[in-house]
Amino acid sequence: MAHEVEIKKIMETDESGVQRQVFPETHVSAVLGLDKIETIGTGVTSINGKTGDITLTAKDLDVEGTGITIEKVGTV
Repeated sequence: MAHEVEIKKIMETDESGVQRQVFPETHVSAVLGLDKIETIGTGVTSINGKTGDITLTAKDLDVEGTGITIEKVGTV
């Protein structure tokens, strides 16, 4: 993007005097210009050569036999 953005960190101090950075939540409608971002042609067309409705396995992610658990987190 060609726009310059000033970044400001939001900090708060807890009861013991320790400063911590705060990450506020927002809504997509609050992100200025998001509706103007070009999205045509940027989607995923395949994953590991698979197309259509895809279920990835531990083998697909090369973590089979490592003890790492894969849970369904959503759809793409």
